[in-house]
Amino acid sequence: MRIFAAILVAMVVAVTQHAAETLDRVVARVDRHAIMRSDVEQEARFTHLVTGEGSEITVNDEIAALERLVDRSLISNEIAEFGAIPVTQKEIDARIGEMRKQIPNAESDSGWRRLLEVNGITEQDVANEVTQEIRTLRFIDLRFRSEVRVGPRSLQNYYDTTFVPEMKRKGLTPPPLEEVQDQIESILREERVNTLISDWLKGLRNQSRIQAFDPSLPLTGLGKKTPDVSDLHFLPLRVTGPAEATKQ
Repeated sequence: MRIFAAILVAMVVAVTQHAAETLDRVVARVDRHAIMRSDVEQEARFTHLVTGEGSEITVNDEIAALERLVDRSLISNEIAEFGAIPVTQKEIDARIGEMRKQIPNAESDSGWRRLLEVNGITEQDVANEVTQEIRTLRFIDLRFRSEVRVGPRSLQNYYDTTFVPEMKRKGLTPPPLEEVQDQIESILREERVNTLISDWLKGLRNQSRIQAFDPSLPLTGLGKKTPDVSDLHFLPLRVTGPAEATKQ
C-alpha cells in the first residue's frame, strides 16, 4: 500500500512539473527566433514599470508588447550581421538613472525596489532591457542618423510654414530663423530618421518569415501596421515637433 501511495505521489509530482513546464510556450516566431509567452509578459510588465501605469496588464498591452518584440528581433538579426556594439556598465547605470527620474516614486532606492517588486521585474531584467536599448539605438545612429542631411531650403520652409504660424497662434513674436535654426534642424533630422527607420522595418518584415501561434495574441496588424521608431525604444519617448521648437 505504501509503495502504491509513493508511486501515486511521484506521478502527481511529475504531472504537476510537466504542467508547469508547458505554461511557457512559443507564441510567435521571427525567422529562426522564437518569442516565448514569458517574453511577452515581461515586456508588458516592463512597459508598465517605465510608464508608471498601475493598472492590470491587458491583452492589448500584450499584443503591443509582442509587436515591439517582433521588430526588435528583426533588428537584433541586423545588429548581429553588423558586428559587436559594446555597452559599458557606466552607460547602463546612467540610462537606468534617467529612467528612474521619469518614473513617479522611483528615485529613492526603497521606492524603486517596491516598484520592481510590484511589476515582477528584477534589477537584472532592467539591466538587460536597457543594454538592448542602448545597443539598438547606437546601431540606428550608425545606420541612419549619419546619412541624414537638412538643407537651408528645408529649414526656411519649416520656419515659414510651421514654426512662425505656431508662434503666432500662441500670441508670440517669432524670433529670426538664425536663433532657432539648430532646434528646427534637429526636428527635421528626427522626422527623416523616423521615416527611414519605418521604411527599413517594413522592408525587414516583408523579407522575413513571421508566424503567430497564440490566438489570444493576434498579429493581424503585421501586414498593415507601419512600423514606428517608438517600437525601438524601451523608455518613454520625448516627442519633438513645432511646439517643442517654440519652447526654445
